[in-house]
Amino acid sequence: MVKKDLGAIWGRKGVRALLMLLPVLLMVAIPLLYFVVISMLPAADGVRVPQGILRLLPDSVSSLEYRPAWIEAFTTLLCPMLFLCIPLLTGAVSASCAFVGEKEEGTLETLLLTSMESRSVFNVKVSCCVLLSCFLSLVSFVAFFVTVTVVDVLTGAPFFLRLEWLVMVFLLMPALSLFSVVFVSLIISRVHSTGESLQTMGYLILPIVLLYLMQFAGVFPMNWLVLLGLAVAAAVAAVVLYNRAARNFQPEKLFAQRQEA
Repeated sequence: MVKKDLGAIWGRKGVRALLMLLPVLLMVAIPLLYFVVISMLPAADGVRVPQGILRLLPDSVSSLEYRPAWIEAFTTLLCPMLFLCIPLLTGAVSASCAFVGEKEEGTLETLLLTSMESRSVFNVKVSCCVLLSCFLSLVSFVAFFVTVTVVDVLTGAPFFLRLEWLVMVFLLMPALSLFSVVFVSLIISRVHSTGESLQTMGYLILPIVLLYLMQFAGVFPMNWLVLLGLAVAAAVAAVVLYNRAARNFQPEKLFAQRQEA
């Protein structure tokens, strides 16, 4: 069944293109564009990064030259937000295809009326989508790692990989992937098409954007303790939503809701 779901997700050209382009755009194209632009912009002698930005960075950045300092600011302050969007977006896209897409095609009803338990069907679909989302997120991080490492070496910027990135990649990213998938599975009865379910991606990304905006406002720094707390909160929320979505994933409820709609 995992193979069937993965094949269904990857078999849709639009979904496949979206899943491939999102990581490339967010973690390779945007960083490369930034590095090219910052390298080409003229910098007067003695110009420095604004103090407001330096306060959000490690103390060692204040001794860096203009371009390496801006590269450090970009990879430390903005790239984490771009990276955390990937598990949320890929999880929502894959779940929309696996749950809402199959409901849209009418094959979900047939699947739920087989001898396989509804909870087992739900578990397999969630596992499939989460694994795909985590895989794409890891691949995007590897591509980002290679890109930024080369840039750091060429420009003399500090190596970007710190404890915050490890917490994001190994703790927060899987929790966000699970949260995104179960969130879409929970609203399966409220949406009628894959496109309609994909509109929920804005609600998933908004909290991450707001958190990083608060960082720029000086409310709190996004250090490893904050990220660890976010990972725990996302994991708890994902488990709560998972249990609720699993209880609602029953033929009687789904079919009755469809008839009412």
